[in-house]
Amino acid sequence: MKSLLATICILGIVGMMIGTTVKAGETVTATVTIGTVSVTVSPTSFGYGSVPYSGSKESFDSDLASHNISATVGTAITDLDIKGVNTADWTLDTVANIGANKYAHKFGTSTGETARPASYVATELTTTFDSNYLVEGAAGSSVTWFGLKIYTPSSGVATVQSAAVTLQASWGG
Repeated sequence: MKSLLATICILGIVGMMIGTTVKAGETVTATVTIGTVSVTVSPTSFGYGSVPYSGSKESFDSDLASHNISATVGTAITDLDIKGVNTADWTLDTVANIGANKYAHKFGTSTGETARPASYVATELTTTFDSNYLVEGAAGSSVTWFGLKIYTPSSGVATVQSAAVTLQASWGG
């Protein structure tokens, strides 16, 4: 008990020598702003027109008045993932694997509404969001312009197909 009291006294003296003071009632104020994680796409549909077997066409050359598609994100820093789908009769695949009823779809970002996407290299869509990033860390309320390019099957069903593309917004902060 004596050693405990001695230790407390020594610590008290050391505290006084250092001049440590503790003020009661000091606070830290933290603020938070809620940001929205969302994406709005415009236009929501367009037509490539007629494309032959083993052909390709860019959205830039389609019936789109603006030539490109805009993706406007909400107020929070946002990652945008992109994916394609199998159509009613065609399977989404890679350009290298195009065949009977197999098609490919690529995407490329652009610098503006009427600027042709610089490249569609290595940007093939898959049917999942895994590693298909349209943009990472888009600033809140920003616009990303992008284009699509379709590669039609070498043979197979020749009826009109709907090749939907879906964007998914997630928090990028």
